[in-house]
Amino acid sequence: MSLELITILYFVCLFATLAMGLPVAFGLGGTAVLFAAIFAPEALLAIPSTFYSTPGSTILVTIPMFLFMGNLIRWSGVADAAYEAVYRIAGHIAGGLAMGTVMVCTIFAAITGITPPATITMGQIAYPSMIKYRYSRKIAIGCIAAGGALGALIPPSVPFIFYGLLANASIGKLFLAGVTPGIMLAAFYILYIAIRAKIQPEIGPPLPAELRFSRKEKLRSVLDIWPFVVLIVVVLGSIWGGVATPAESACMGAVGALLINVVQRRMTWEIFRKSMGSTITLTGMGFWILICANVFTNIFSALGAQDILTEAVLGMPGGTVGVLVMMMLIVLILGTVMDDWAIIMLCTPLFLPILDELGVDKVWFGALFIINIQVAYLSPPFGFVLFWIKSVLPRDVDMGQIYNSVWPFIGLQLLGLLLVFLFPQIALWLPDLVG
Repeated sequence: MSLELITILYFVCLFATLAMGLPVAFGLGGTAVLFAAIFAPEALLAIPSTFYSTPGSTILVTIPMFLFMGNLIRWSGVADAAYEAVYRIAGHIAGGLAMGTVMVCTIFAAITGITPPATITMGQIAYPSMIKYRYSRKIAIGCIAAGGALGALIPPSVPFIFYGLLANASIGKLFLAGVTPGIMLAAFYILYIAIRAKIQPEIGPPLPAELRFSRKEKLRSVLDIWPFVVLIVVVLGSIWGGVATPAESACMGAVGALLINVVQRRMTWEIFRKSMGSTITLTGMGFWILICANVFTNIFSALGAQDILTEAVLGMPGGTVGVLVMMMLIVLILGTVMDDWAIIMLCTPLFLPILDELGVDKVWFGALFIINIQVAYLSPPFGFVLFWIKSVLPRDVDMGQIYNSVWPFIGLQLLGLLLVFLFPQIALWLPDLVG
């Protein structure tokens, strides 16, 4: 059998297992073991060492620590206080609650490093509030979905950690590369909501005059978000200031979140149990995908298929731009059927030799990669954020309504992706400045 046919069958087998609904880790590892047993039995000897060596990287300590920090904030109700501050400060503006929801999601992203917490928490807190004050269902759902997706991009982003580990790129620089695009996208969402609410006030009416708050009450609300400020300064400030490594700052953040909950008298055994349980579940899932993705790519290389893939991609018309566009399309398509961690762990090792041949900056590509994953997260029919938000919305909200709500925000995400593609310094100026 030719090597080209083996390569095609390798990916067909992988996507067949995913289409059957099997876990991603099982699909990756099972496909690799099957093809190694048939075509390269000697490569099976490398699998045990992969299982042993992959979890041994010290940078992986950041993942459970950042997850634990975010889960403590999520389950303890600190996010409720942040939304209450937004409600008091921006509620009197047309579309203010939706714009404030995006702001809270942005702050939440800078604490959790992943997408689900902000999406689920704001779906439970912000959606009922906006519907109560007669906001359009489309704008309410859309702002939560788009704001929640920022968790993949704004540091401390767990997807950036996985990408940096696999691409051998600086985690600190990747974090910095996500700041400006993340803030830019959040600004796009807020500006869109503001313009839309100005033109169509009925989609986001301001709070009635009798429910508006004094300046003193608004100031007091601002002070309620101090836990977020402290954690952002501790985590990101320690990394960018050169005081701590990402692993050390993650541990500092987890301890900081624990102490904040103790000081605010929010910490209970139930909150601790839920936070630990969610952290262990997500960490275990991520590590299994990472191990099996490494097995998948190692067997892929052992079969000699990586060279075939690299030569085929480099031979495409359009040069570097054509290759990068093709990679972005692949990520976008995969994002409708796979979660972000699995996409990163599958694609990064396959893309890396091609990026090296083209001389593409891996930090810039990482920013493009994660922005693209955000687009995929919101893209019907199987964008993961769409199902997370469906899980917490009332039963009368169907998937068709959720699909219709996200299209304007997908357009804004694509605009952001295009701008970073055309103007790399949007992502690179901050890493270059700090570096």
